[in-house]
Amino acid sequence: MSLSRADAIGRVALYSQAAQYPAVSTTDIGIILDEHLRFGTWTASTVYAVGDRIVGTTPNGRVYECRQAGTSGTTEPEWPSTWGWTWEGFLLTEGTSNPQLAWVDMGPAHIERYDVRTATRAVWLLKAGLVATEIDAKEGTSDVKLSQLQAQFLTMADRFRPVSIF
Repeated sequence: MSLSRADAIGRVALYSQAAQYPAVSTTDIGIILDEHLRFGTWTASTVYAVGDRIVGTTPNGRVYECRQAGTSGTTEPEWPSTWGWTWEGFLLTEGTSNPQLAWVDMGPAHIERYDVRTATRAVWLLKAGLVATEIDAKEGTSDVKLSQLQAQFLTMADRFRPVSIF
């Protein structure tokens, strides 16, 4: 079962210690998470750009990528749904634009909709930016080294760096 948006926000908040200084709100986490959406759901009369990825409103287990920019139609296309067949690379056109919007089957939708790992990295980088101008303070026996926070946040961001396999 795919993570809901609320569940994904909760995971990013947990992994990034969002409630700890400097706190990052769930609203801000939601904005960051939406920037790391792997695919959306097909919507009528919507402008799609090349590279946009969607799934049908009635999922058939496949992800489609826009290869010809355009505007979707008012009724959803009939996505192939025959199980056991490989549709990868299948081209489907639809919509009201000229030339028509073109979708290519990119394969199974076996990944999560939200890239929680990359969003978590972005929150750690945000936290590092928020403390970048903080200074160290010493008064009596209290010695606060706020400059170390930025280094720690950058270290945490590195832990969530995307993995590349060559």
